[in-house]
Amino acid sequence: MTKEQNERMQGMCDSGKAQVDELLVLLSKSKMLNVLYILNCDPDPLRFSEIKMRASTSSTTITRRLSELEGHGLVKRKVFPTVPVTVEYSLTEDAKALAPSLDSLFEWVLNRAENVA
Repeated sequence: MTKEQNERMQGMCDSGKAQVDELLVLLSKSKMLNVLYILNCDPDPLRFSEIKMRASTSSTTITRRLSELEGHGLVKRKVFPTVPVTVEYSLTEDAKALAPSLDSLFEWVLNRAENVA
């Protein structure tokens, strides 16, 4: 490999590592995986109150997680002009593509818990 090819390869690896790190930091936040799992388990969009109830956490935490997921293009937010305003959340296609990996992770955790206990 030439020096130029090596530098190019290193640059791609560094770029990919940064993206992986960013995703891992995002997913490691409190209740983040719970929110993704809740949205993945229901084929229909969910309202904020339903997500909050299923995640068993504060409104502040759910608001932050949904906002962060929306900012990363993993959650769609749809606002309906009702009184009071109705807001529904659903996974984007990118998040749906991530779901099998998360399912594998959850399965691994459950299997490990059975074997360790």
